[in-house]
Amino acid sequence: MQINSILDIIDGKLLNSPSISFIYSFKTDVNKIKEGDLFIASNLDDVQIAVQRGAFAIITESFYPIIDNEIAWIKVDNITNAIVKLLRYKLATFNLQAYFCNIVSFNLLKALSSYEKNLKFISNNFDELLSSLDDINENTILISKDIELLNKLYPNNCAFEKEKFEISNLIEHSLFETSFTYKNIYFQKIKIPSIYVEDFIRIYDFLDISDFDDSKLKNFNFFKPTFLDKNFNIVEFGKSDRFIIVQNELSLIEKEVNYLEEKFSYAKKIYLSSQDIKSIENLKEIIKKQSFNALFITGFELEQIQQALLKEEKELSLF
Repeated sequence: MQINSILDIIDGKLLNSPSISFIYSFKTDVNKIKEGDLFIASNLDDVQIAVQRGAFAIITESFYPIIDNEIAWIKVDNITNAIVKLLRYKLATFNLQAYFCNIVSFNLLKALSSYEKNLKFISNNFDELLSSLDDINENTILISKDIELLNKLYPNNCAFEKEKFEISNLIEHSLFETSFTYKNIYFQKIKIPSIYVEDFIRIYDFLDISDFDDSKLKNFNFFKPTFLDKNFNIVEFGKSDRFIIVQNELSLIEKEVNYLEEKFSYAKKIYLSSQDIKSIENLKEIIKKQSFNALFITGFELEQIQQALLKEEKELSLF
């Protein structure tokens, strides 16, 4: 891409008269710089490294001395805005499908993304977005849970959750397993809570899945139980009447708590937040003092809780 074109797109100011006039690709991670790249420097400490690695152009927000007059030095008022403008320009060259969706749809789409190779998930990780530009084509489908960001990057987008879906013969085998019929197809004991069945069907329909593999849902972590034995060690799904649910999405906590209270009203339930668990390293000691069938934890990710429990199990097994 020509340097002059980049200047026009990002409203940048060229600070020197470089020998080079083009760059090959954009990078924000200095460790990924290759010869011919343009480096967008959020951290000025990385600039010299980028030059040493062969960057053809440097974009900065603050003043930095020109240490190589052969390459282009560009100053912008705001680095983030410059990145957004570059991404928007590149994406505008394609006629894409683009959707904004809620957090549940976003995570289900990620969990089932192997059914559709053309999905591209938009996040605030700009380096990831920039590095994936080379993979985008006319068949790419953009998915974002951040409507403001998507509007900046690709304004021609639409809502994902527009349609309602009719589900029949719904059977709740447990809090976590559901059977139902959709379009004359019977889904038997799918490991998904009934509160998220419609979200699942929306994804199933969108991806046009013909041969569904239930194991794909293992990567969907909303209202996903971690079962514990009498010693509070993790056991297989359904092998205990004691479990932990972890939710770190504020928008879903009330929904999941209400579901738990309604469907599991007879059981002993405990609710803990990150304020109650001062140190995750002491998690097992904290929960051993509790009497519960269901423990609902907020303020952590599921992986953090599971790793803390597994770490203590591993340490105990060494003695």
